[in-house]
Amino acid sequence: RLKIKLADFGFSGSFEESTLDPAFCSRARGFGMNVREGEQSAAANAFAMAEDLHALGFVFLGLILTSLAETPTPEYKIPETDDDTLQRQLGEIFNNDMDEFRDYADAEDVWSSAVKLLDQQNGTGWELLRTLCFARERVAEVGSKDDYLQVPTARSLLSSPFFN
Repeated sequence: RLKIKLADFGFSGSFEESTLDPAFCSRARGFGMNVREGEQSAAANAFAMAEDLHALGFVFLGLILTSLAETPTPEYKIPETDDDTLQRQLGEIFNNDMDEFRDYADAEDVWSSAVKLLDQQNGTGWELLRTLCFARERVAEVGSKDDYLQVPTARSLLSSPFFN
């Protein structure tokens, strides 16, 4: 039985609306960004894009892990792959280390096809996931230099060798 869960419609808001959301501003400040409620800035726009990429990364990771899972029986329960679980694992358990998460996924027999796909072309799939899932951290890193041109965009990520 297929169960579809729709969540996190972060893609649907405009940049201008982002800073009107106190929770958005609080998250941005949590990453060291100088974002003030109701004020538009390059930092706010960059963080808004990074939030969308971050969400996309976890959706993409969950999609790959679940769609390529090789279960031995129909009743077999694969490890949890919802956004919250994956974010907790990567952030709290693996300390934002995608290589450690890769090793964890590789140890799960049901995910061998997913790991194999992400490992292709010298791990371009893992690199793409790293860029997506940690986009907010990257924005915070370049934000200290006000160099938002270094922030990845969805368009630039489409040129990843993973999609070739």
